[in-house]
Amino acid sequence: MSLDVLEAIKYLLLGIIQGVTEVIPISSSGHVELAQTFFHMERDEGLLFLILVNTGSLVTFLFIYFRRLVELARDFIVFSYHYIVHHSKPELREKQYNNFLFAVRIIVACIPAGLVGLFFSDYIDGMLATYGTLFVGVGLLLTGMMLYYIKDSRILKGKTMINWTDTVLVGLAQAVAVFPGVSRSGMTSATSIKRGMGIDSALNFSFLLYIPLSLGSVLLMFYKVFDDMSSEGITLIESLGVPSNIYFFYYLLAFVGAILATYFAYRLIFNIFKSGKLKYFSYYCIAIGLLSIFYYILGQ
Repeated sequence: MSLDVLEAIKYLLLGIIQGVTEVIPISSSGHVELAQTFFHMERDEGLLFLILVNTGSLVTFLFIYFRRLVELARDFIVFSYHYIVHHSKPELREKQYNNFLFAVRIIVACIPAGLVGLFFSDYIDGMLATYGTLFVGVGLLLTGMMLYYIKDSRILKGKTMINWTDTVLVGLAQAVAVFPGVSRSGMTSATSIKRGMGIDSALNFSFLLYIPLSLGSVLLMFYKVFDDMSSEGITLIESLGVPSNIYFFYYLLAFVGAILATYFAYRLIFNIFKSGKLKYFSYYCIAIGLLSIFYYILGQ
């Protein structure tokens, strides 16, 4: 099969849309779904496409937060080793102990979303396949209303440490964001801000939460790949759902587009988010949500 330039552009745009919308609170999954509908592409693109387009943003965040992740992992491992193996608390500086607690809270906050994704992913996929833009539109409206709800909150300044109540509430908010159209960064940061956290701390916690959750979703996709291979006796390529060899190139374009778009969105567009102008994102989500619902109704 020869290269289709228009098809290649579509996949590159999908990657760019994924990258930009992963950073700002307007739902990456919802916008990728809407873009696929607009481009008249099959929603079920195969697991390889889903793995690559999701991993693109993950790679960028791993790069951006690399030092912070190493610091958290190191202090978590040191404290856990001494506590579990030697049954004693090691002599750590206050910052190191805070890093250990912060790492534990990240893990705890990821549990609700992990459970929803694990047990309800097939149901969510079925709803999305059946109701498409209606499902996404409702999610976008929820995101818009949540952002509007906190638009007058004390956003720029607030506490910098997250407590256990904050952790549970942010984790539950992230679980809701498993549904397409509901922005993960929007729900988690809005919940943190409403709990009195400053926007810088809220966003950093939100993006650090994204990393283990995204890793988990990618691993779940790989599990589905190998499960299909063993249960149905099919090859790796068949399980990945790649229509033809040329699609490896299209998927690579989407992957690279997601990496670059996530990085530049974080460095540029992200500043609008950090400035506390959440009402503009709220208006956008509500408008796109309503248009998505009308599109579904007109198509019936």
